[in-house]
Amino acid sequence: MRGLKRIALSGRAICATIHQPSIAIFSDFDSLLLLKRGGEVVFCGELGDKSENLINYFENYDRTPRIQPGENPATWMLTTIGAGSSSTDTTPFDYAGKYAQSQLRSVALQRIDEIVSGQNDGNKVSFASQFATSAKTQAWAVLKRTMAIYYRTPAYNTARMIIASAVALIFSTVFITFTPPSTESTLNSIMNSIYISVIFLCVNAYNTILPLFEFERNMFYRHKAAGMYGTRAIVFGFTISELPYIFATATIFTMLFYWILGFRAEATPFFWFWAFVILTLNSFTFLGQMMVASVRDAQTAQGFGSLVIMGSSLFGGILIRPVSCKVV
Repeated sequence: MRGLKRIALSGRAICATIHQPSIAIFSDFDSLLLLKRGGEVVFCGELGDKSENLINYFENYDRTPRIQPGENPATWMLTTIGAGSSSTDTTPFDYAGKYAQSQLRSVALQRIDEIVSGQNDGNKVSFASQFATSAKTQAWAVLKRTMAIYYRTPAYNTARMIIASAVALIFSTVFITFTPPSTESTLNSIMNSIYISVIFLCVNAYNTILPLFEFERNMFYRHKAAGMYGTRAIVFGFTISELPYIFATATIFTMLFYWILGFRAEATPFFWFWAFVILTLNSFTFLGQMMVASVRDAQTAQGFGSLVIMGSSLFGGILIRPVSCKVV
């Protein structure tokens, strides 16, 4: 509150929403707009020295209990209008109705009319850009926040690594005693195992990102409306935050699956396979983010994702084989 007061003293108006502040904090405010439950106005005006204007206004009504020496005006006013925790009056006084007929309301409306009629190009507030900070500052701040969110969400990140390990072991151990494929049938079995295991990882990556990104998307809408940061910042933050976990998941899967399946013990094919798993996981993870950002909710995104995954499976060359192929 001291920080806000320093800003106010520099010439800026501060609008703050606050609930049951202490006497010291409440005395720092110049004006008060007091609402009762339901959003009805019961007071709007200058507080005065030690909140005397507020106290005098309410004590003008016979139903208002007198404020006690040393009592916090903020707590007293809330109890008076029936918003306090100790309010037990079954027939509350209509402070909102009294305010609607009061001179205080007339003064407030007159002041609003004066402000509206006095607007001109000279007192127009304008800003050089939509946001208060640069794109670099936004991106860095959102990245740090997103990294913290991922670090504090072990259920999301640990689960996909455990699933990658389980899938790699289950589908690779089927061929643990196999020799290098010498027939087309054996080769097809291995290709199908690669396809099923990788598509299983991708479907899991797609489905698990949906609820997490939906929650953060809704938070982003509020932050953007408040002028905190733009779309590029959140895209950058979620892209960079996802990459380490995608790399880790792909590495765990490849280390287990590649060697148990008996592929060539050479660096080039190993890294090609590792890159293939990384790119595939990237595609489906960011596809999930794109779908959640494009539709109403995670359930709708899951439905559209099923169509995309089905199309990918049908035309990936495994379920429907190429009609002809060139033998090299």
